[in-house]
Amino acid sequence: MQIRDSGQVSNDSHEFQEDMDDSFIHVNHEVSSDLADYISGLYRLLDLCNDDGSNGVVNKIIISKEYLRKLCNDMVPSSFKSISEINYTELNSISFRLIGCYGNRNLIAKLLLNRNIIDQQLYDLLTAPLSIDDTNHPLLRPGIYLLMVNSNLGLLIHWPEIGCYENTSNTSSQIKKNMVNLHRYLTKLTDHQICLMSDKDLESFDFNFENSETNSDEDDETQYEFEVKKCQEEQDDFKIDTGFKVNLSNKIKTEINNQIEDDISLHPIIVESTTSQSFVTRQLIKETLNLKSTPSYVSANRFPIDLKTKLQDRYLHIDRNKMDINALEIFVKYGLKMEELLVPLHEALSAAKMRNKMREVQEKSAIDEDFKIIQQMATIKLRAFESYFDKYIMRDSSLLPINMSNTDFERIRTKYPEIENQIEEKAKINSKDWKEMKERYNITCIFIEDIREKVNEAGENSDEMTEYLVKTFYDMFTDDETDLKKLLEKYTQQIQSKFNWTLGDSTIDKAKRWIFGDSNINKAKQKTKDKSDEEFIQELVKFKLFEGHEDIKEKIINTFIKVYHKWEKDDFPNNLQKITRNNKQPEYKLKRDYEEEKKIIEKNMFEKICNEIETKYKEGFMRLNVLNVKKSYRTYFTIEYDIEELQPNQLQITIYETSLKEEDKFQIQENESFIPCPILLPSMNQYGISFCIDPQEYDFKKISQFDKRKFLLVLYNKKMRKIEIFFDTAQQLAKNFISQSIVKPFKILNTDENFIIAINEPKGLLAIYNTKEVKLNVFSFDDNRSRLFGRNANIQLLQWYNNSIPNIKYFLFIKDTEELCFVENSGRARIFNLVNLQFRPAVCNFPCNLVNVLSSPNGSCIVAFAKEILKDKPDEVDSIIYPDNKEQFDNNNIREINRAYVYFYKNFGNPVSKVIDLPLNFKSLEFLQISCINNRQTHLISFDLQNGCLNSLLVKITLEKAQFRFQKCMRKKSLAIRRTKLNDLINTYKLMFEKYSIDSCINPEQNRPLSLTIVLDIDIDDDYDDIEDYGEKFEEYITRMFKNLKHSTKKPASILKKFTSSVITFKELDVENENFQKKFSSEYQLGEWIIQLCCLIPIQIAVTRNNLFQPLKDGLSSNENYPIEVEDGHHIDIISKNISFGWYEGIFKHFGNKKVKVISSMGEQLCGKSFMLNHLVGTTFDGSRYTEGVWMSLVNTQESIYVALDFEGLKSFERTPQEDMFLALFNTIVSNLILFKNQFIINRDISTMFQKFQDCAQLYESDPKLFQARLCVIIKDVPKVDKDGIIREFQSKFDQLIAEEGEDNFITRMYGGGLDIIPWPVFGEIAWFKTLSIVNKKLEKQKVKYENAITFLQNIKVIMAKLKICDWSSLDESLIQIRIATLKRLLPIAISYGLEQKDSVTKQLMDRDSGKPIEDPTINFTDYILNDVESIELLPDADIHLYDENESFAQLSEDLRDHFEEIVQSREEMSDENKWFENYAKFSNYIVERRISRVRKWYAQNTAKLPQDNSIVIDGKYEMEQKLDKLTLLWTLCGLACHQCHLKCMKNFNHEEDHDCLTNHKCNFPCQFVEVHNKKLIPKCSHKAGHEGRHICRKIKHLCGEPCNLIDKRNCQKVCSKEIGHLDGEHLCQSTRHYCGENCSLSTVTVNGDYHCPNKCIKSHEEHHELHSCEIETCPIQCPIPYCEKRCQSDHFHTFFDLHVDHFCGNEHQCHELCEDGGVCKIVIEPKKQLQGAFIKYIQLSERLRCNKKIPPNESKHLDKHTHNDNGFHFCEAQCHFCGYFCILPYGHEQQYDHNTRHGIDVNTKIKFSEDDASEYTSVDGQGKFTLCNLRNHSRHDINSIAFSPVEIFTNDTSDNQ
Repeated sequence: MQIRDSGQVSNDSHEFQEDMDDSFIHVNHEVSSDLADYISGLYRLLDLCNDDGSNGVVNKIIISKEYLRKLCNDMVPSSFKSISEINYTELNSISFRLIGCYGNRNLIAKLLLNRNIIDQQLYDLLTAPLSIDDTNHPLLRPGIYLLMVNSNLGLLIHWPEIGCYENTSNTSSQIKKNMVNLHRYLTKLTDHQICLMSDKDLESFDFNFENSETNSDEDDETQYEFEVKKCQEEQDDFKIDTGFKVNLSNKIKTEINNQIEDDISLHPIIVESTTSQSFVTRQLIKETLNLKSTPSYVSANRFPIDLKTKLQDRYLHIDRNKMDINALEIFVKYGLKMEELLVPLHEALSAAKMRNKMREVQEKSAIDEDFKIIQQMATIKLRAFESYFDKYIMRDSSLLPINMSNTDFERIRTKYPEIENQIEEKAKINSKDWKEMKERYNITCIFIEDIREKVNEAGENSDEMTEYLVKTFYDMFTDDETDLKKLLEKYTQQIQSKFNWTLGDSTIDKAKRWIFGDSNINKAKQKTKDKSDEEFIQELVKFKLFEGHEDIKEKIINTFIKVYHKWEKDDFPNNLQKITRNNKQPEYKLKRDYEEEKKIIEKNMFEKICNEIETKYKEGFMRLNVLNVKKSYRTYFTIEYDIEELQPNQLQITIYETSLKEEDKFQIQENESFIPCPILLPSMNQYGISFCIDPQEYDFKKISQFDKRKFLLVLYNKKMRKIEIFFDTAQQLAKNFISQSIVKPFKILNTDENFIIAINEPKGLLAIYNTKEVKLNVFSFDDNRSRLFGRNANIQLLQWYNNSIPNIKYFLFIKDTEELCFVENSGRARIFNLVNLQFRPAVCNFPCNLVNVLSSPNGSCIVAFAKEILKDKPDEVDSIIYPDNKEQFDNNNIREINRAYVYFYKNFGNPVSKVIDLPLNFKSLEFLQISCINNRQTHLISFDLQNGCLNSLLVKITLEKAQFRFQKCMRKKSLAIRRTKLNDLINTYKLMFEKYSIDSCINPEQNRPLSLTIVLDIDIDDDYDDIEDYGEKFEEYITRMFKNLKHSTKKPASILKKFTSSVITFKELDVENENFQKKFSSEYQLGEWIIQLCCLIPIQIAVTRNNLFQPLKDGLSSNENYPIEVEDGHHIDIISKNISFGWYEGIFKHFGNKKVKVISSMGEQLCGKSFMLNHLVGTTFDGSRYTEGVWMSLVNTQESIYVALDFEGLKSFERTPQEDMFLALFNTIVSNLILFKNQFIINRDISTMFQKFQDCAQLYESDPKLFQARLCVIIKDVPKVDKDGIIREFQSKFDQLIAEEGEDNFITRMYGGGLDIIPWPVFGEIAWFKTLSIVNKKLEKQKVKYENAITFLQNIKVIMAKLKICDWSSLDESLIQIRIATLKRLLPIAISYGLEQKDSVTKQLMDRDSGKPIEDPTINFTDYILNDVESIELLPDADIHLYDENESFAQLSEDLRDHFEEIVQSREEMSDENKWFENYAKFSNYIVERRISRVRKWYAQNTAKLPQDNSIVIDGKYEMEQKLDKLTLLWTLCGLACHQCHLKCMKNFNHEEDHDCLTNHKCNFPCQFVEVHNKKLIPKCSHKAGHEGRHICRKIKHLCGEPCNLIDKRNCQKVCSKEIGHLDGEHLCQSTRHYCGENCSLSTVTVNGDYHCPNKCIKSHEEHHELHSCEIETCPIQCPIPYCEKRCQSDHFHTFFDLHVDHFCGNEHQCHELCEDGGVCKIVIEPKKQLQGAFIKYIQLSERLRCNKKIPPNESKHLDKHTHNDNGFHFCEAQCHFCGYFCILPYGHEQQYDHNTRHGIDVNTKIKFSEDDASEYTSVDGQGKFTLCNLRNHSRHDINSIAFSPVEIFTNDTSDNQ
């Protein structure tokens, strides 16, 4: 494999970190602890990561985007732009061999060490005995890695988790699952694997294990026993035990050890929560100057104002790396308004351009000299050819060659490679006349020879006959007949009549047919083609027939010579000139030199201008950095700034959340003593969510965590003297604090700084105690946690303390109660009841040296923590509890102990119930919090600052009341020590094939046999018998293993028959050996292999949460309710663009034209949906009860792409019926075939599930395009005997449902009126897989729903976007809106540049249905189009700048004019201005028409599949045509006389300034009085360009030169052109016509005011006239129809005598008025951001469409009323009371009060309250879910008869409905 050189590529997995959309780069300056960074050629492909699931933290195997980027770009530079944009075609140019590798970690490391891939230090780190949870030591994370051993060989390594191959009871099931999944990927990506086993692994391998495991019934647990067990029968007690320990990274370890800085507390905080475990660190960010990226989008007018504002107190700096000269010009011109700075640049560029033109002239002169020499060389060639004519040709003496030096000859040969061959080629006579004459001569020869043969046969040969044949030859050759066939017929008839040959003569008849046949003509043509001109002339001169007939021979030869001379004179010079013309090297060199000079000038001037700007704007102590300036749409600019801001000290708050793995949760359920291991939750691939507050403004007071991961943050605003409470998720809190300068709190309370806070999150209570006023205020959350309201206000407590202000040190809630505990500094504790607002009489005396007081999560006890000095008593020392590392502690140095004093709540007032000594490493009592994990375990949590970890003590609180648990019965196990077996090193194949398919059902190409090489690291001392023995043992074991597998599963397993195994020693292993590679590796194309890799990994594409359908981005959790900035109201388009399928995006685009079939699996939980889908399609869904939402996988075959969708099980505890409905609806819309799997019996839940299908049917119209899926209801595990009965049972249930629903039943509306009921056999029977093949055939017969992958990608995203916002409108209509909106958005760039995108990335005009670019061929511009211009190659259309509203036409057209003058026709060298202008106009018109044609073709191809009568399509096309008309009008040239010279104006026709030819206005032709000048120094003409008459200079006085008598008239050349000393006394110039020059008489009144023609009269001054007329013949006034920019087509003076005439352009116009019909034209979905929280409410609004009628030509309006569609549908105006959705019945429907709609989220109800921060909140249900109106209000109204009201009665709540 040849790896393409890409230079130095950084390892972006650790230096850079991408966010979800590949746009944000985060630089990580920490030293990487990932060893993958340090191993050369190693790429992590599949990574194990943690993600947050509904049941806790789950393991996901994901593609390592960073390393995949590095792999692709290392192999083929720039092939990987993002995970969704990979150039697989380029990557397929790379091929390599691959071997899979797995097994013992140490041996894998040893293999790398032996190959010199790693050094000893890395080897030691790889083999170090570390825990996978140790974050502070370098390690290699488990996963799949590609190691490039050399350029042609790679090792695909499965680096395993610790202990994954061990057969022990304590091995995590998740680890086993990861082992099986990763091995599956290894075997799908390689055909050959090597398994590395050490001697200990071999010793632990039981070769009988597989047999005993299969045949043993003892361990075969087919049933599990559970019991209800009384788990707590003891008295009240409080015990502690060792808890968990979370090792923290060095960064966090530093953070938790922060103390106090600048009087600001930076201590870490364990977040108070009864159910969650989180902590907060604080860090002081010192005052600094920070760069803040601030883009500005401003108009040309606002640009300098915006810049001036940003420059306050700042100096200006221009980024030399990111800015270019174009951006700088825009910045100087529009931002700084200092165009004078650009003058030197433009002058330098003009000078460079002039020098380049001079070089071009010199080069042209050199080419002329070259041509003379080439002509001489060609003359020699021609003389050689002419010599064949012998004496018959007269040679032209002027063509005789002159002396040519060898130097000239060598120079020509060097400059023009292959010059001799080229001259040889050009000297071939390519004249059409020559070719036809040769053909005529040859056909005449053939004819005459045939006649001679016939005459000889007849014996009639004589001199007379020869004479006749010669004459006939000459007559036939010189005959005027041009058709050869007719010529043959004519002379054949003559021969017939001459010799009296009849048709009856068979021989003659044969001869006639031979003569008349086309074969003679073909023979003559072939002879002409085969014979060279030299051979032909030689034969002609020597033709024997002409012997004795010299005169005829000479005439014929002279005919050829005449044609030859004509070719030599007319064609040959042109042919010869092509040699120099086609040699583009000098031209390219000049162009390169010019571009290089231009770059140097721009570079130097760029630096100079930047320095001048920065010198002028150097005042200020902060920096304003200008990064880039781009011209945006119309007169707007986008400027990227980095603004330096003085950031005062900031308090950075970082929230770290933890969670449990799902497996830990289930372990706790089974064993309450199990110690879990919480892990930190990552956010955007990093731990902790940070934001900053200003410590000068805020004091941090309290933080507590509630359910749904929401935090209650309490800050005290010192300036405003208010408490500000914030309540949201950590991610949203950070987002609000970072993105908003003023953050709106959840609640604001007025108070001074003397307060302490207590929070009771189970009860939703917050209490604030004022320590100075001894006053208590209590607040309570509502049920939805959407509002915090006052519950108890101003409770005076002073009287309870004998009117003496107590010194309250601790203030806390007794959790889960409505009581507060007040603890004084002395230790006295009292409890206050919020119900009766009284203190309890009982008092407790806590220890006086308190450090902390906490309540247990269930409120059963209060624990006071104290630090106490040990007395010198042995018993107290003996009571110390040591941690595991007891040796670190010295008894003699221990003088302080931490104790917990436990007071049970029910016995409050009694002495302490229990005193517990805490372990020595539990020092930080002030951080302590008590929290409950998984509602089963209580933990006392703190920090171990010294060791940098979060640790806990397991707390067991026993109450007198007995508690019960439902738990699994524990079996008695043998006391014998069971040896750890490592059979899973081989058994992993069996486990893999048990879980996934063996043979592919749908794609036989996947059925590739595997081979395994077992590599043993043992010493055998060259005894090969032992190796063979091991080989036989392993082969026997594997054979037995697969036999048992086939026996137990009955799976089709043809590839297992070809499975091979072998055994070698580690010493023998040489992966780079050529023979080893041939035997144990396969070759792959890199692109196809990466596609296979990506297709293996399913990606999660959507979830349902909070009763909403939430699409995901790139498979990871995202902020579900992100705010959407929407342009032009195309919300679905914007949402769909934010949906991404990660690595599958690029695959869909790569196979853009392949057909797509979608198969999905759905049904009840735990019924084997994923398992069945994996075996049908060959996917690798990790089926488990944890499947959440929707997962996607691809299978690529030769014919099509199979998209497999695996859905979360319905009717789960975590999902609501509405969420199930969303999933079912999405499935139905996108799928071709749905496998709906059920349990054996129809129960009530399943019946309800089918009812949800019926609910789905009501949301969309029955659309045959939308609903094309075939539903297969699969009943799981049906014995053969029950097959008929179960079908009858299901049939009965469906029959009942259809009878109830009638024609609106879901089967008819959603599944085409039919479904399949398939009783599925029990797994383990052969019939299970036979049934699978039946389903496969059904899938093959299904019609393709998506004609290609691009269509599928677009449609599925739009469907997901519509479901997200509950848009039930037509999918086709949405697709039309999106397509037209996209085309409209791209249209300005398409018209301006012929591209879709013109930025850092250039994108061609594309057919978005096929993914193919719109053709842009290179065209030859011929003289058929232009006058007197040779054929030239025209530039492609793309990237020619033709339209810009911010640029004058003169500037815009400059490049095209220059190109025309340089390549096509120079204006300076053209004497006929009219002809040049005509040619340029044709040229520019052609360029513009070509652009218009391509844009129209682009629009037509992208709308070809849309209904052409659709109003949106029509409107889009009309808008395009309007813009194209603007382009045409813009490029309509003026053509009037320049105001400074006699050339034509090159501005566009409607310019307002003076006419300008855009030249220097000087005549560039030489003086015509040549005889009086030095021939080498003839001066140029002194007249203005384009003048009439002779060219005259001023160097010498050639003519009179006195001022012309008509010098004041237009078109005068100013000086007399008569002879010097003429006597007539009348001085006149050369102009034949002097114009009148008065203002044109056209003056009229228009709708825009008075109009006066600005042009001058061109009538002769001698002609008497009262009406002054200019050059324009048509009326110049604009058409009065709005938006039409065309001009009136009438006569110039048609309004002169009648001021009230119309100025119509004569075209048809589109009406722009709004529709006047009653009802709602269009219903649109709009987002409405809620004032509190991030939820976006989508509401329906009505929209008036524009009239679609056309205004006839020369009319101001159409006749009928305005309507958007004749007889078009208009919706009823009524809206639902609850969701605000419109009635979908037609306007004015018969039943006035019987409305119907498809409802949205019920969010119209408002809760308002009158406080300072009063706001409105969306009403949700009791669980905080957003419910569809028809589902939530089903008790109040039927689904189709929702209570409606006319729109006008919503006046009291218009803010929400309009």
